[in-house]
Amino acid sequence: MPRLLLFDIDGTLIDSNGAGGAAILDAAEEHFGIHRDELPPLQLAGATDPAIAMDIFNLIKREHTRDDVFAFLDRYLANLQRRLHADDFSGFTLPGVNALLDAISVESEAHLGLLTGNVKRGAEIKLTRHGLFDRFIDGGFGSDHHDRNQLGPVALQRMQNATGMRYDIADVIVIGDTPKDIRCAEAFGAKCLAVATGQYSADELRALNPWRTVESFADVPAMVELLLRS
Repeated sequence: MPRLLLFDIDGTLIDSNGAGGAAILDAAEEHFGIHRDELPPLQLAGATDPAIAMDIFNLIKREHTRDDVFAFLDRYLANLQRRLHADDFSGFTLPGVNALLDAISVESEAHLGLLTGNVKRGAEIKLTRHGLFDRFIDGGFGSDHHDRNQLGPVALQRMQNATGMRYDIADVIVIGDTPKDIRCAEAFGAKCLAVATGQYSADELRALNPWRTVESFADVPAMVELLLRS
């Protein structure tokens, strides 16, 4: 039975060099008529887009419905698209990612999916900008639920529907760079490969007892062996 590899996006596959956070603040200025400096620092790492939006509503003491949250996120997505295609965009694909996905794609023992806090359209915008979106079959997204810990079963079911396969949970690996990725994997019984390519060090991630922790994807043969044979 093939393994199911569910990748996070930000800090795991790509680094948008602040463009995503800036687009959130753009949306806050447009949607609420406030200056970005009026907001305290937002906790973005590992959070879902709807949860970030809900935090902003709460910080400025605005009541909100689900429709309000997604209206705000529509503004965010427009600004995200603009920022990722600006002349000064400096985001990049993280080291080893393309080579790793190339190596996995020729293996029959694994299927590639996403498990991300980005709403699906945001995931598409970001990954398309880096030429990565079409590498993934389907997955679970922030648009499915604001609580990241609810997204694992969604991703699993979507991937089973898309591939016609049933995956043993022992063969499901979540790959991400934050404590929330580790907790998300634990919530539905999957393994987590924690990768220290975001804001958390390998030691900080390792302390949370994921299945494995690595510094990066730079050693592609070792990563393929870990993900497909371990």
